[in-house]
Amino acid sequence: MKDYKNANLKFWDSIVEEHWQSDFYDVPSFLAGKTSLDPLEMEVVGDVNGRTLLHLQCHFGLSTLSWVRLGAIATGIDFSPAAITAANELSRKSGIHARFVESNIYNLSSNLVDEYDIVFASYGVLCWLPDLTEWAKEIALCMKKGGRFHLVEYHPLMTSLDSGDGKDVVVRNSYFNEGVEIFEAEGSYATGKSSIKNSTYEWSHSIGEVITALLEAGLNIDNFAEYPYATDGGFVSYLSKSEDGKWRVPGHKWGVPLSYSLSASKT
Repeated sequence: MKDYKNANLKFWDSIVEEHWQSDFYDVPSFLAGKTSLDPLEMEVVGDVNGRTLLHLQCHFGLSTLSWVRLGAIATGIDFSPAAITAANELSRKSGIHARFVESNIYNLSSNLVDEYDIVFASYGVLCWLPDLTEWAKEIALCMKKGGRFHLVEYHPLMTSLDSGDGKDVVVRNSYFNEGVEIFEAEGSYATGKSSIKNSTYEWSHSIGEVITALLEAGLNIDNFAEYPYATDGGFVSYLSKSEDGKWRVPGHKWGVPLSYSLSASKT
């Protein structure tokens, strides 16, 4: 397999500037005081005032700095040098202080000397990771005793389904981890098609795989919930935006899980 790290790093480095300028991330509104966190993220994590928080795969820092506005003492990590540069620039422009560290997710404990009250990750982070066992071990090493890990993520079922012939939702991709999938990307989820073209290497991870990895790392699962909506779903062909701003499968009597949250603690 081609070096997935270099390919994915090239992709993430290349899209930072377009993401900064995009309506999806809406940096001007953030600078004017709007949070980038959605209600579900804030509900799952709870009170962060005065607590140390490690934000995994922070991109260019919008959510990291939003946690600081709520009182957290935050550190954001990302493997993209371009993203870390942009995050520091956003910190300067907003006047909000956070520490940003360039680090691969699998080198966290080597690059960070602190332990944290809260470790947080959300939306579209797991698909970039080939090995959740090592991911969970690194999370546990970065948590204080009594600390908590919070994950808010798209449900793997959401990416397993597709609109098929445009009328029916069908199973298109594996729910389980069947190994790497290689995609030829034009643009990104935030920009749609653009002149930026890259190959990306991604993995599907079932709920069971996520939970097992965290348990094997010695963490306790304190809470798990599934939700019949996604807060962002414009990049999924079969979803429609509801009046409440959430994305759902239209015309279905029963809810389909499209996102989930999980909280784990270290004793």
